[in-house]
Amino acid sequence: MRITVLYFARVRDITGKSQESLEIGSGNMNELREILFSMYPELSNINGLLISVNNEYYQGLPLKEGDRVAFFPPVSGG
Repeated sequence: MRITVLYFARVRDITGKSQESLEIGSGNMNELREILFSMYPELSNINGLLISVNNEYYQGLPLKEGDRVAFFPPVSGG
């Protein structure tokens, strides 16, 4: 299945791009994370990496064809 992966802030700096299209074999988020960590090993150093799917925080549901998955570092504010 093909999905679009979006990268923000430090994650974008690590990947060198703001988005890319990836082919994954299943709708398993762990598979996607393994693919990304093998492509960009430095991503595994970000504690608390946040994930959203189709503009909503990831809730553990399987991914589907055409989903837009975003990865970004933890945010803070004051």
